[in-house]
Amino acid sequence: MHSIPLQLIRTTLRLWWRHWPPLVLLVLLGYLFNDWLLRIVVEIGLRNHVLGLSLLSPLVVIELAVVIAMFHVLRPSLPALTQAPPGHTTGTARGERLATALALALVPFFAYYAGWGLLGDTVREYSLAGLARDPFGKYGPLLDALKSHGLVISVAASWMLRRYAKAREARKHSTGWQALIVLCEANWVFIGLFVITRGKDLLMKWLESRVVWQYFGGADADVAAPVLAPTLFDSLGSAAQGMFFAALLPLVWLAITALIFGRDLGEQSLLATNKRLEKIVGSYDRLPALLRQFGDDFVKGYRTRYVPVANSVRLTLHAGLTLLLCFCVGYRALEWLSAQAWIGATQLIGPHAMDFWRPVGGALALLLGDPLGSTPGIVFEPLRICLLAATLELAVAAWRQRRDEQPAAVSTPLQAQ
Repeated sequence: MHSIPLQLIRTTLRLWWRHWPPLVLLVLLGYLFNDWLLRIVVEIGLRNHVLGLSLLSPLVVIELAVVIAMFHVLRPSLPALTQAPPGHTTGTARGERLATALALALVPFFAYYAGWGLLGDTVREYSLAGLARDPFGKYGPLLDALKSHGLVISVAASWMLRRYAKAREARKHSTGWQALIVLCEANWVFIGLFVITRGKDLLMKWLESRVVWQYFGGADADVAAPVLAPTLFDSLGSAAQGMFFAALLPLVWLAITALIFGRDLGEQSLLATNKRLEKIVGSYDRLPALLRQFGDDFVKGYRTRYVPVANSVRLTLHAGLTLLLCFCVGYRALEWLSAQAWIGATQLIGPHAMDFWRPVGGALALLLGDPLGSTPGIVFEPLRICLLAATLELAVAAWRQRRDEQPAAVSTPLQAQ
């Protein structure tokens, strides 16, 4: 148990030392692609607001693609994660692996993106870039696309294009068709989350303007809340809540890492080690052919997407609480070091005018990362990726070691007899 923290640090630094040049290059390429694509999308959005909003989804896809590419750079140094289970082929092209990983991680990554407010940051960055490009509003506000039916047309067009791409990809497997499918899915997920976010705000404003809301709000304001002294349970509850939210983001990113590598671990590994799930799948396979065909059509794609996820996450959790605690502490320590490096750099440079800080702040964000965590830096982002990969590598290696020891432990008493 005491060697787990040292083992995690040693594996993380070993991955970083072996692969830091391509990792840094990928961070730089992601930064450049994001910047130039945002400029192109703003130019398109000024002329067509709906089309500009629809083209924001590739910004998120590029960020996810860079993360996946960084993990695939580390593949040669991750033997436990890349070791194929029995009956699972590994002769897959790199482009096809990237497209498959994008399809697996797309929806969960968008959920993380929206849950942590990064979706709003992307829309805000797009709006500010449009304001800088058109300060007098000659082309109108960029975010007034909700007032038109163009978003429905955009989603419908993406759905039809996705169906066509899936049909062509089924006939002839191609990385290009898979990438087009991913972009179409990203388009309607992004627009759906944007509409839900904006619609929720509009709905709350409408409810707050109603008489019934004012009545209940006024009645509630008349009742003073009791003033109670904080108790031990309140302190423990507050501490537990703080620890939960501190560990939530690292665990979410670990789940996304498991998504990316989950395809390599295969579905049969999960069924072979989980008797309950094996019984459920066996019962489903014994259903009548008509019901089974309807179920396959209804959940088509979800089994191949999320069974590897469940496999990887379960193996990670089976690695033990010590590894997860060390990972969460290490993840937050990297964030703290990034923030402290930013503060130290600004204090070292000293106070200057805003015109000075615009380019210097951008350079610091590229080097150390944004203080708000929205821009990855070339110093700490490769370390973060290496920490994620090292944690999952150690977790899967520990699980496979226990799995290999079980048959030996069973065969030893039999040989003694």
